[in-house]
Amino acid sequence: MRGHALNHRQGPADPGRVVDITTTSVGRDTIITTYRSFFSQVSFSGHYRVFVTIDPAYEIPEEESRRVEEFLRTLPETHPRVREVVVDRLPRQVGLQGALAILLARTTAPIGVHLEDDWEFTGPIDLDLLVEELATHGGTQIVLTNSHVARGGTFERAAEVEPVPASRAGLLRLTAASWAAHYLPLCPHLHRTEVWAPTIARALALTDPLRCPDERVRERIIAEQTTGDHDVLWTPRVVADDIGRAWLERRGGYKAITPEHRAAAEELPPPPTSGGPLRLARSAALLTRAAAVIPGITQTFHKRPENFAPGAYPGYAERGSGAVLWDADGNGYVDFVMALGAATLGYDHPAINNVLRERLGRGTLLSLPSPSEVAAAEELTAALPGVDMVRFLKTGAEACAAAVRLARHHTGRERILLAGYHGWHDQLSGPSPGVPAAAARLGERHTLDDDADDQRFLAALRDEGDELAAVLLSTPYHRRLRAEFLHDLRAACDRTGTLLVLDEIVTGFRLAPGGLGQWHRVRADLVCLSKGLAAGLPLAAVAGPAGVLADLARLRVSTTFGGELLALEAMRVALREYARGDYYRHIATLGRRLRDGVNAEAARLGLAPVLVGYDPMPCLRLAPEPADHARRAEQLLAGMARRGFLLRRDVNFVSAAHTTGQIDAAVAAAAEALTEAVADTGRWHGTGGGAS
Repeated sequence: MRGHALNHRQGPADPGRVVDITTTSVGRDTIITTYRSFFSQVSFSGHYRVFVTIDPAYEIPEEESRRVEEFLRTLPETHPRVREVVVDRLPRQVGLQGALAILLARTTAPIGVHLEDDWEFTGPIDLDLLVEELATHGGTQIVLTNSHVARGGTFERAAEVEPVPASRAGLLRLTAASWAAHYLPLCPHLHRTEVWAPTIARALALTDPLRCPDERVRERIIAEQTTGDHDVLWTPRVVADDIGRAWLERRGGYKAITPEHRAAAEELPPPPTSGGPLRLARSAALLTRAAAVIPGITQTFHKRPENFAPGAYPGYAERGSGAVLWDADGNGYVDFVMALGAATLGYDHPAINNVLRERLGRGTLLSLPSPSEVAAAEELTAALPGVDMVRFLKTGAEACAAAVRLARHHTGRERILLAGYHGWHDQLSGPSPGVPAAAARLGERHTLDDDADDQRFLAALRDEGDELAAVLLSTPYHRRLRAEFLHDLRAACDRTGTLLVLDEIVTGFRLAPGGLGQWHRVRADLVCLSKGLAAGLPLAAVAGPAGVLADLARLRVSTTFGGELLALEAMRVALREYARGDYYRHIATLGRRLRDGVNAEAARLGLAPVLVGYDPMPCLRLAPEPADHARRAEQLLAGMARRGFLLRRDVNFVSAAHTTGQIDAAVAAAAEALTEAVADTGRWHGTGGGAS
């Protein structure tokens, strides 16, 4: 039956009282719930024709698809008002646009009802009345209001909704202030076919096929200035629930808008070499070109070749998917660099991609604040304990600089106590070429390499606290800071009136939503976030209680791009992805498996543990002396790259996209690479030639 349209009829239908029901389906059995609940809730005196496409988007088991087809085939027997069923089972995935095109070609009734295969109807629907109302009020469609489109209070804010005068069904119309005004959503609705069908077809023909069809239709209506021709009305009550997302979550999937969304990364790409050196000709050529036009080769210090294994490690990446990265020469690797920790969900994440495509049709940076700023701030404050307010910026360095300025204003003091890396700004980076000595003196820097350093840091705070505006701390990666140390730090800050600012740029949304402070249950006065905040899109934030953060309104802390919409919408999706499953347990479990497995192989070779630190971000530590560590790390990174794995010299990252199979393969590769490196005693111990 695959690839054929199945037509089931039951007697002639009165064309004047027929409603066409169109459904795009993937063959999952949620469509059974959709139709059963619809027919149980709807009252209608006419008849239906049912048109369903089955697009193999999610690799539904054959048994499930057959069960769905049998259910649809028997609809005329179980529901007498169904006079015809046409099921078009497609031989390959065509995406939502292709399925809609097929349905638009089939529907001919003046009134249509469009359903997807993932709704459950929960409230009564008087279809006779709604058909009458559609004609009376001249609308294009009446949306059967559901839990998805009603989220965020759209139908509760007085400025965004108004009642339709003289509507017997109590219909609502959204005002121009609403996000859904001038919108023809594909969620459950009834429509006038003569207006709806050509509008949908035209929009799909003229807009970007990689974007969400809902947004594409809205874009064309606005661009063609035909909003007045498409009045969209809404039922006053929620009558349907979205059951599709839960179905996908149980299967580890995401909504597929186009066939391209279905592509998945290889679990283990073929090793780049069969024993010889990596082929990196294009990377080498790009490095030569970059040296002529980009000071320092690239924009980020930690991506420079000298931080890896020059000549034996890829210099440029072309694309990524999941936990797999492909370099500019076409070699694939399982990646533990993960965009320096920013790609928390993995590369090319479908949920992030979907929201970006949906957002693109409305602009990415606007002349006035966007409602997305408000919604993003509300969702972020809700996700972080002890946080009432948030200010968005673009980089972690900006967030730390803003936090320091705010602390100075709040306390009336100037000096700060620092531990860790907080970005390149003058007041944060310490003594460095180009940094005025006066600026460097305002910050006292400490390392936290061991417990003795921790105690010296506390002593400095106790001795100098009356002069300090803030303690700005990010954790070292090669050791875990003890909870007792952080609690002592909190107590000392309280006694001296110093603000405790935790730099959670790396640890936020990795150890916990709020990072190390939340993990150890230590309250910070200010929290700085970036990297995983938007799962790889450029976004940062400084967050805290209103009693402190509200003062930021009086300071000159401003950025044109802080309200850029793609990153804000991606952040909202990322927060939901972090919260909806076992993300934190997953990355911690796999990181521990990687660390313990590699350390077991190191012990076999008589080495001390080589991966240390926090579970989801194991840190490479090959020797106590920096020069020895760098030499050995370069050799190990080169050996791992030849085997198809990318590591950093210091902290590495496990993402939501990594799998147990990839971790175990990395451990096996590390066993070979360590054995190879240790056998080359001259290079490993620094008595022979250069690095590999």
